Amino acid sequence: MKTIKFNDLQLSPVCLGAMNFGTTTSEADAFNVLDAFIDAGGNFIDTSNNYAHWAGTGDESETCLGKWLASRKIRDKVVIATKVGFDRHGEGAGLKAAQIEYWCNESLRKLGIDTIDLYYAHTDDADTPQEETMAAFDKLVKAGKVRYLGASNYDTWRIADANALAKEQHLTPFTINQQRFTFLAERTEKPPKYIFNEYTSRERLRFLKNRNMPLVAYSSLAKGGYSDPNRLPSSYLFDDRWHVLQEMAKAKGVDPSALVVAWMTNLHRLPAFPQVIPLFASSSVEHFLSNLHGVDIPLSDEEMQTLTQA
Repeated sequence: MKTIKFNDLQLSPVCLGAMNFGTTTSEADAFNVLDAFIDAGGNFIDTSNNYAHWAGTGDESETCLGKWLASRKIRDKVVIATKVGFDRHGEGAGLKAAQIEYWCNESLRKLGIDTIDLYYAHTDDADTPQEETMAAFDKLVKAGKVRYLGASNYDTWRIADANALAKEQHLTPFTINQQRFTFLAERTEKPPKYIFNEYTSRERLRFLKNRNMPLVAYSSLAKGGYSDPNRLPSSYLFDDRWHVLQEMAKAKGVDPSALVVAWMTNLHRLPAFPQVIPLFASSSVEHFLSNLHGVDIPLSDEEMQTLTQA
């Protein structure tokens, strides 16, 4: 599997989401999927300090990953991303300095590691001055607890302001963005569940391309809706793009979800698109590897244009 250069790290072109590991995905199944990902050449794993609090306490995912890392002894072969800032049972929401420091230490403890490779602000906190937030993150980097910073569920202008502040005050900037994005477009008349987790727009893609920031795309496979339309959320537009995708997948003899992975991992070949890293997961090794196969599906320039312009 080819890798992507990100600062001084090499990332796999897809990211394994560990959100449900230890809750709706059992520890045994999680370990099997993690092992299969590593065996296939993957290395980029995503979690958070609040996963999955709606099905447990919010500690399960990081704790499960920590057990896996300890048992496999391959810390140097994986890139671990986690997050801070969202609510977990009425606590933890926000990006104040004390919160960032506390939850970082908790994540390090649960993961059983000394350094978090990529630490995200999980969602913007408009009530805390950016000076406080960015200084707190920078303190973690300078202490060796975090390597790089990312912004998830942020407006683009807020990322720009945060990085301008970081440059002015010699602080560590955000160098990657995580946001909702997939092949199908989304209805825009209804606001998202949380104020900042907007679907990725063309403007965001141009912004990230201009700033040379990769996009880690969560909800990249539309909850399995490409392979089973009954699972497709009603927020997505069921239009010509759907039919073009299905027809090409059939012609190429591949699963539509895998074709979406192929399209996303090749978007950087087109003007105005940044490097896109689809983030997805499964509790089934077979299902996960079927989607992961997308990184090996070749797409010609003509096929990329057909999909992108549908």
